Amino acid sequence: MVVKLIRCPYCGEEIELSDLYEGMEVQCKLCGAVMIYQNGKFLHLDTNEEYELEELEEEIEEEEEEFEEFEEEEEDFYFEEDEY
Repeated sequence: MVVKLIRCPYCGEEIELSDLYEGMEVQCKLCGAVMIYQNGKFLHLDTNEEYELEELEEEIEEEEEEFEEFEEEEEDFYFEEDEY
């Protein structure tokens, strides 16, 4: 069961969170970035950068909207190939 779906701030890989609690450690499977959830933010262990949970969720929503727009445009340009 996925509680939250966020995007890694370094490589963009989707990270599924099955739970979310204070002190939770999250590691990206693609790039290996490790973050700890504390005080409502994700803290990257190597750089001490902080990311709000909403920031990482917003990027996913924006990309989904862009993908939906692309699919609509792609349908407009559909054509059948002529046989020669």
